[in-house]
Order: sequence, then structure tokens, then C-alpha cells
Amino acid sequence: MFKVMLVDDDAPMIKYLLHLIPWSELGLQVVATAHSGAKALQLFQETKPNLVITDIGMAKMDGIELSEQLKKLQPSVRIIFLTCHEDFHYARQAVKLNADDYLIKDELNADTLKQSVEKAVKLIGHMKESTESLSFQEEIARNRDLLKRSFWKQILFGDHSETNLNSGRRLGIEWKEPSYMLGLIHIDYSSLIRSYGLKDKQLIYYGLYNIAQELANSMDGISVFADEGLELHCVMNYRHNLAINPAESFRQFALDLQSKAEKYLRLETFIVFSYEFHGLTGIGKTYGELKQYNLGLYYEKASLHKMPSKFSCFTFNEFETKEENFKEKLLHAYRDEDLVAISDILDSAAERAAAEKSSPFSFISHISQWVRLLESESGYDKDHSSFHSDLEKTVRMQETLQSVKERVRAIMLEVDSEETHGIDKHKKQLIDRYILEHLSENISLVAIANHLYLNPSYFSRFFKKMTGLNFTDYVHHYKMKIALQMLKNRELTIEMIAAKLGYSDRTYFSKVFKKYNGISPVDYKGKVGKI
Repeated sequence: MFKVMLVDDDAPMIKYLLHLIPWSELGLQVVATAHSGAKALQLFQETKPNLVITDIGMAKMDGIELSEQLKKLQPSVRIIFLTCHEDFHYARQAVKLNADDYLIKDELNADTLKQSVEKAVKLIGHMKESTESLSFQEEIARNRDLLKRSFWKQILFGDHSETNLNSGRRLGIEWKEPSYMLGLIHIDYSSLIRSYGLKDKQLIYYGLYNIAQELANSMDGISVFADEGLELHCVMNYRHNLAINPAESFRQFALDLQSKAEKYLRLETFIVFSYEFHGLTGIGKTYGELKQYNLGLYYEKASLHKMPSKFSCFTFNEFETKEENFKEKLLHAYRDEDLVAISDILDSAAERAAAEKSSPFSFISHISQWVRLLESESGYDKDHSSFHSDLEKTVRMQETLQSVKERVRAIMLEVDSEETHGIDKHKKQLIDRYILEHLSENISLVAIANHLYLNPSYFSRFFKKMTGLNFTDYVHHYKMKIALQMLKNRELTIEMIAAKLGYSDRTYFSKVFKKYNGISPVDYKGKVGKI
């Protein structure tokens, strides 16, 4: 059985979900329920569910933030969102998190929930089979791959002895032809972080190696070797004839690998391959040139390059930062919790480095120090050494930059979830006044953000920090307090009160009223009428 966790700050909704469908008949067991994001995080680590069904609009930590945290802990977890109409602006963020579904509460019934859950179960099953198969294959092949890696290292170090070549033959590597081409395949680190985090790095690396091996086996003369870090190496051994164009064959191999890596693993790759050379003795020399040439491509955007037979060694300058004060600006933006400003500062630093042809090592060293500063400022140390070690191995500016942005985003999300939210009284008064003046309208986050001359995304984040609630919950809560007073007026019907408060549907108004006041408007009106 697969495990399920239900998360909603509305206790009746949890109860409703528990009895809505026959969970065990669908091969599922509800192992935990939670009424807040913080509690859900705790229970998730204790119970490790395969599927989480969560409300989007919760106080303090909403469903989007919770899901981002869960994906970092367990990238394979499946997510189904529950949402009100008013919360539907979160849908785009849900897409980015690869959510399986988002169901509207007012339209939720047994059939829609069952269909959504069955789809998630199918995906969980496929992923489980795939992961188990991959882990088993990894164990079986590990010793063989270690021997292959050892053989390849000896070749690079210039050991072309018959003893070493015989070791290769026993592994199925026999280079009989006179001509060679060499390629370096590098995993885009930022795409790895974005899709998986760092937890399953080795398993995913092995997955790419497997794909490359399968492609190589379908072509003549290509051997693939695993390298330490985020790279694969491949060798093409061939004899010239009129039927094939070696460079085009190698290019097609590279393009097929990039396509399959993106399709099956959601990984981007950078590939560079050499000119043609002759004899085993040329491998070490060409490998060194290929590494040097790849270094010179740091500021390029294309993901596939062929090294010319002659090229000038690239010269770089030290990355200078004194005039721009990038570090100070970054720290200031971090303290202001301004992710947009942080992104802009990092982009400016990258543009400066590219314009001055700064040494990649120098630029990466500086930007790594800046991230360490933010980690120190926040106390965030998750995967610290692994992140910075891998960052040093990035081979393209865009890869370095996006990796750092993902890291900073993770730092800020972690800190946000632990912060105690305060209240800015002046701004809250402005918001309350706006709600009061537009009481009969369906007030949207975008409308009030425009009223305050704020970016909607920033306002959403600011409002959550200021009140501890998301905006929709706050508006409902505010209106339901007024509804309590209006229901004391015997001349006003429930339909009239609902309309005055911006609810066109009496049923929906009654549902919201009961959620926030614990009693239906009919019962409450009857109760106060007896006083």
C-alpha cells in the first residue's frame, strides 16, 4: 500500500476527505492528517507518505510553500492541491512544482477525488518500479563500472600497455580502428538541483550514464565512461569510409543524448567533442585540449560544441568587485527579503564577469563566498559542502548563476518558514479600510496590491509575513466578523447579507461563515433572535 497524508486547516474538510472515497480499496493508507504546514512537515518526516493532498490557502505556511519544502525532502512525492476559486492564482506556481492536480473544493466529490488519486497512484507505481530497477541495476553494474573507470584513467595517464588494453577487452572495449574522437558530457548542475535537489545526485547521474550506454550500444565504435563529479566521457573509434561522416555521427549521438536526458530525467546537459585524431597516444593530449577548450566556452550559451583542430588558448582576467560592491548589495537585498533584487544583483555580476572575460574560477570563487555569507547570515547549512564543491565544477555561466539562484531561494524559503510574523499597523489599517470600502465586491489580491502600488507577488509575500494569513483567508475572516453583526438585524435576510459582503451564492457564503464562526448563519440568526 502507498501512504497518504491529508493537510487542511479546516478540520471538517479533513473529516470529509477521510470518508469521501474508499482509500484502502485504492491501495492507499492515510497515515497522517495535519491542520498546518508546520505540523505537516513534522509528520511528513515521520511517516514518509508517497502522496500529499493539501489545501493551498492555509495560514503561516500555505500549500505552495509546504510543497516546496516536501519536494526538497523527497523529490518523488506526489502532490494534489485543494483550492477555493479565490486561491486559483496559485495555479501557475503549482504547475512549477509538477503538482498532479488541483481540485476546487466547491466542486469536489467522490468521483473527482478518486480520479485524481488513481492518476497519482499510477505515477507512484511507475516511479517505484523505475527506481527499484535502477537501484538494482546500479548494484549489479557497480563493480564493472569501477573497472571501466580504472581502465579509462590509465588510458588518460598514458598507459597503453597490453596489460591495460587486455583489461579493456575483458570489459568489452576493443578499439581496433585507427581514428578517434573524444567527447565530454556535463550535467547542468542547476537543472539537477531544480528537478531533484542533491539527495539523489548519484542515482540520477547513473541514470544519465545508463541512457548514454544504451545509445552507445546502438551505434558502432562508441564507448562511454563515468567520471567523478558531473561528467561522462565518450570515445568514438572508427575507420573512414564514404558511408559515414564521423563528426555528424558524433553530433547526432550528442543530440539524441541531450533529448533523452531532458525527456526522461528532466536534465539539461552541455556536450563538447573534439576534432579527429589518430592512435591511442593522442587521447591524453586531446583530452587536455578539450578541457581547456571547454573552459573557454564558460560564457557561451549553446549546449553543444565541436572543438576545432586549432584554437588559441583563452586568456582570462581576475574578477574585480570593489567598484560595484556586489557583496554588500546582495546582503542588503537579502535582509530586505527581496528575491527579485538578489536575482538582479547576481545578473549584474555575471554581466560584469562576461564583459571583462573574468576567469571562471575567480568568478565562481567570489559568488560562492557570497552564498556562504548568506548561509552564515541565515544559519542555513543544508548540503553546504556538497553544494559548494559541485558549484566549483560548473562549466557555463548560466549554470553557475541558476544554481546560485536556486540555492538562495532555498535559503529564503527555509528562513521564511521559521520566522515569527509581525504586524505593520499602518499598512494593515490601509488594507482594512480598502476592504471596508469595497465590502460588496469580490476583493482580489491583485486589486489591493494595485491600490497600494505594490507588485502582486511581493504584496502576497509581504501580507503573509505581516499577518500570518494568506490574503483570501484574511478577507473571509474580516467579512465574517461583520456578518455576525449583520445577522443580528432581523430585517436582513441571509441572501441580502451575502450580497452585501460580496458573496453571490448563499450556499458558498454559508460554508465560509461556518468555517470561520463554527456555526451556520441560519443557526446563528435563530440563536440571536431568541435573545
